[in-house]
Amino acid sequence: MTHTLDRTARIRSTWQAVWDRGEVDALDQLLGPAYVRRRGPAAAPQDREQFKESIRAIRQAFPDLRTEIEEIVEDGESLAIRWRSTGSHTGDFLGVPATGRPVEVSGATFTRFDHGVVSEEWVTWDPRQLLEALGIITTTQQAAVDADVVRGVHRKFITGVTVVTCDDDGKPRGLAVNAFASISLDPPMVLVCVQRSSTTHPALHRASHLGINILAAGQLDVAKTFASKADDKFAGLSWTAGEFGVPLIDRSCAQLEVEIGERLEAGSHTVFTGRVVSARHEELAPLVYSGGGFFDISHTAPLPW
Repeated sequence: MTHTLDRTARIRSTWQAVWDRGEVDALDQLLGPAYVRRRGPAAAPQDREQFKESIRAIRQAFPDLRTEIEEIVEDGESLAIRWRSTGSHTGDFLGVPATGRPVEVSGATFTRFDHGVVSEEWVTWDPRQLLEALGIITTTQQAAVDADVVRGVHRKFITGVTVVTCDDDGKPRGLAVNAFASISLDPPMVLVCVQRSSTTHPALHRASHLGINILAAGQLDVAKTFASKADDKFAGLSWTAGEFGVPLIDRSCAQLEVEIGERLEAGSHTVFTGRVVSARHEELAPLVYSGGGFFDISHTAPLPW
């Protein structure tokens, strides 16, 4: 526990020195000499000195920059850091002259320690927040789509019902999710979207693997339990640990174990992508969700085409 507190305290104090006061050399005590910072597939990785230069450029454009660490989730030598930054655009940035506008962006940094120093980081954030604040792109109130209309569109889309699960230091965790999709079959990859306010969200950030349980038509009670805010959703539930330690719900019509790859910040949700490492399915009809209701489609007939 002391080791954990010391490490998180180092991160918080270093971030404050570097981002809020511009003391970039403070990074030398936290980042290893072979440090690599990854910022997405379109951006080249940065080493420690390049990272320092980028901070200097940001602080030149936003000299009153303040960064708040909202949450640190730790799992062994890996940490997930959720942060929020604010500042005033009073210097050139990305070729945009000073606008004087206030800017707020948020994101997450995934950090890996090695022998007491950070060896690698992966950063994800939504650049639209920055581009809108600087006036590079605009989203006017008149042009915005009414939220109730969008909600009505989503209610027309029929989905299966999944329960996303993970092992949290020996305790099973899970929640109901219908934002699940296949990315590719070669390699086999999928994604799920989880709201950051969910009580299961921190556990998924800590996890190396997650489970996707596609519920059968006879598991409406399971769907209701995992859509609730119950403290122990697994109480009285029959489940089995998968090959990779993930809780898999018995009698589901299909199950996947997924090695988590990327965790991408998107609006109010985190998008978890990963590679399928185990899979099974049964000849059972799936539980179906549409328009706020659940359906059993086992007696419906396919349309000819």
